[in-house]
Amino acid sequence: MIRFGAIADLQYADRDDAIGRSYRASIGKFLEAAGAFAAERVPFVLQLGDATDGGLKNYFAVQELFAVSEKAGLVWRHVLGNHDWGVPDERKKSVPADFNAGDAGYYDFTVVDPNDAANRWRFVVLNGNEISEYAATTDEERAEAKRLRETIRLPNGSSPASWNGAVSDARLRWLDERLSDAKKNGEKAIVCSHFPLYAQSRSLQKRGALARALNLDIYFTALGVSTWNGPAILDVLDRHSCVKAFFAGHLHEGGFGVRKNVAHVTFNGVVEAPRNAFAFVELHSDRIVVEGRADQPSYEHKFDA
Repeated sequence: MIRFGAIADLQYADRDDAIGRSYRASIGKFLEAAGAFAAERVPFVLQLGDATDGGLKNYFAVQELFAVSEKAGLVWRHVLGNHDWGVPDERKKSVPADFNAGDAGYYDFTVVDPNDAANRWRFVVLNGNEISEYAATTDEERAEAKRLRETIRLPNGSSPASWNGAVSDARLRWLDERLSDAKKNGEKAIVCSHFPLYAQSRSLQKRGALARALNLDIYFTALGVSTWNGPAILDVLDRHSCVKAFFAGHLHEGGFGVRKNVAHVTFNGVVEAPRNAFAFVELHSDRIVVEGRADQPSYEHKFDA
């Protein structure tokens, strides 16, 4: 069994509480979670984006938090969120490196069960901010991202939100290649992005009483609160039976659903959790277990081989 930590949407900022978010409290919650992860000596912690809420002062404060926890033995695997780009344009090109997030926010790694060499898992991390108005560094890039966003129409006729972005066609091909490689190597796969794609409505606490009553499928792209080209990502996932889960943050209330044998886990946001929200995740040869702590729910997904 492989056991690691997971946390999402710290969104720390030195500012007063607003819109249900306790920005300053995220430091204390982070320290509590980091202490729990360190006590169990997990091999790594998956941080699913929006570690900060923008501004260089807050950005550097969060970087210092991660650095201090690393001295205590924690290893972080970062996913980039939209708020993480809230720095001056001249700093934005350094954001992936500051979070050790691979090539422009895209990377993959493999973890092997120490007690079962056949229980191998490939993590593939996406940067859903790649094409976006807020991560752009020039007016020309911002205008191009805006033009792309305005070509997309949601079911209600509007364009998706400007605080989300898209994955390029080149990176979709990269995802397809990494998953093909995982299958070739006998690895199960988990794809990670800050932006969720899917949930069952019964797992949501705030979005639509009628939808919950009918237990409808919720595709966040259709609601405009996800990656603009989310359906294209799902198309890639659908081609690879090795994919067993899709992990995300962004939607602070969290969510869960199983679509085509893939568990979609949206981890609750720390910044809006009354107590805290983090989890330990276990990867078995036949199931994924999310052991939630504080306000983070627990889930279990038994998958087909």
